[in-house]
Amino acid sequence: MDWSVLPPISRYEAATPEQLETLYNQQLQDPSYQSFLHHTNVTVFGTIDDHDMGMNNADETFEFKVESAIKFVEFMGISSSDIMYQRAKKGLGVYGIKVFDFDYSLRRNYLVDDIEAGIDPDIVGYEKNTRGHYVSRRFSVIVLDVRSFKTPWGDGLDAYRANYKGDFLGETQWKWLNAVLKNSNAEVNIIVNGLQVHPFRHPNSNLAENWSQFPTSRQRLYDTILQSGARAPLLISGDVHMAQLMRKDCWLRTRDERDNTVAPLIEFTTSGMTHAWGTCFASTMKFHTTWKYYPMHFLSKTVMSLAHWIMPMPDLINSHNVQKSSTTEENIYENGGGEGAKQGKQYSLELNFGEIEFDWDDGIIYLRALGKDPESPPLLSASYKIEQLSGTMYMPGAAKNLPSHAERSKWLRDGNLVDGKYICINYNGSARVPHIFTGIVIETLWIMILLTSPLLFVVFLLRWKFRRISKKVKEQ
Repeated sequence: MDWSVLPPISRYEAATPEQLETLYNQQLQDPSYQSFLHHTNVTVFGTIDDHDMGMNNADETFEFKVESAIKFVEFMGISSSDIMYQRAKKGLGVYGIKVFDFDYSLRRNYLVDDIEAGIDPDIVGYEKNTRGHYVSRRFSVIVLDVRSFKTPWGDGLDAYRANYKGDFLGETQWKWLNAVLKNSNAEVNIIVNGLQVHPFRHPNSNLAENWSQFPTSRQRLYDTILQSGARAPLLISGDVHMAQLMRKDCWLRTRDERDNTVAPLIEFTTSGMTHAWGTCFASTMKFHTTWKYYPMHFLSKTVMSLAHWIMPMPDLINSHNVQKSSTTEENIYENGGGEGAKQGKQYSLELNFGEIEFDWDDGIIYLRALGKDPESPPLLSASYKIEQLSGTMYMPGAAKNLPSHAERSKWLRDGNLVDGKYICINYNGSARVPHIFTGIVIETLWIMILLTSPLLFVVFLLRWKFRRISKKVKEQ
């Protein structure tokens, strides 16, 4: 605690690369992790986030960002000759692409060699940008570094204001991403980063980070993905200690009003394998192993449950809004709620991890958030046709005319920039300002009640004790 300011605030001490290396070695030596690495057909691939870098909400100003990036790629087992390692070593960040091919007739490993894949521009050159024919049964995993070149969040009131100059990726990574998406001939393209892209519901970016706090950067991401023509893009994110399924519907701003083509953009957030809002949102062990667990568990779950009930979250997919594309597609759950999973708003506060399954024969992608119990149904489950994610097949719930979108977009709290090439609107409409304000007031009152109730209980006990003493004195 920093007592130089009033009220005192928490200060985080950054982890050094040496400390991170020690922790990585502990993980690598864990017997269960060793078994996972050497006895399953697994490819470990990912990107760095703030705590991997060594500091909460880390950004481009972090002093150890290059050293931490190198330690991270070494932990993943990436060789020093790999292009991803070379980028990290040069201080460009931790980003890259892996391509997997499930065409059994080719008789090769699912993981395609980087040179053979021919997508990464740092390998094949930036002048290519010619994808050729799409390859069936092939998908790419693109991981983005939103830390190494991220603009710092604002202080004070600036933390509550959108920063239209803020950036997440840096120009080198933006150029790389644009080329990758234009080169990709994969049937499905999974785009992974640490922070949520679609939501706009956290007023202070220092407390809960998301792309909407940098509107220009988020609009650039939407435009880059949709303009590239990459087939079936799918966003994967984490960080928020819960699982959520979200959707935006996007269309070209300059399109003809008779053109009803709407491209859905799905985001699947999965996070919280060790701690989540349904157990305890804090990672500190004292809140999990001592008496503090019980009040923290109650506070954590009730606060976030109330937030999902009272706050407008129009980007969240809702299985109650069920519309089938046709009677013959009963196995498609575009609105979630499949396989006995949760109905209603598609979120879960429980410990979870994500799974994506491809049914190549029927062209279906299944998204699942799985809990601790392997015998239980998924916490969340949704499924989509590859053509639906590619915008070539109608997806239930998509608006059919531009005027209705234009009217709704006037009230968007997380709207699109005027110069954006694409307009992306929340799947369930727009969040009205009165609804947002009412939700904030109710949530604040509930938190105040929870925090002050122990004090009120103590006051009640003291008052009751004082009355008993006073009564005895009078009787004497």
